[in-house]
Amino acid sequence: MKDIEEFIQQNYSKEFAEDLAGFLVQNPQRIPYLLQIVYRQEEPISRRAAWYFSTLFDKDPELVYPFTDELVSQLPAIKSQAILRAFLRTIGRSPISENHHGYLLQYTSETILNPKSEIAVKAMAMDIFFRIAKSQPDLLQELEQIIDFIYPESSRGIQNKCRHFYKDIEKLRMKKNPKKSGRSL
Repeated sequence: MKDIEEFIQQNYSKEFAEDLAGFLVQNPQRIPYLLQIVYRQEEPISRRAAWYFSTLFDKDPELVYPFTDELVSQLPAIKSQAILRAFLRTIGRSPISENHHGYLLQYTSETILNPKSEIAVKAMAMDIFFRIAKSQPDLLQELEQIIDFIYPESSRGIQNKCRHFYKDIEKLRMKKNPKKSGRSL
């Protein structure tokens, strides 16, 4: 683990992130060491390690999929918005076990409604909520209620995302019942 830790402390750039990702693709047994650095939540190394982990996901998502359950279980302990952003990004693009749907719906709704959540964190939480809700259409109305609540006070970026979700929700409803029309902001 020391070699990965020293590498992260001494090297911080996209190029080095790609290098470490390449190393981990060749040595996947070392991925848990990288995650242990993230879980320590020590600045700045844990934040950097989370970013490097996200870069690994971009390079070879299938290597990271087996860690999805672990990432979900670590969410309550994460204090750093940067680490949370990296984890939610990874979870949102990974297969999500149905066992985690209930917890993730609760977690993401709280994250979306939390005024202290960064814009990117809220956006990724919304993506996860929507992804789960697509497989359980009764939840789409709950997402609409959350959107209604946050929309007036949200940044323009989040408002734009909300409008896209309304359109996506309407499209899903139209597929199920073409005679009904919906609403928009």
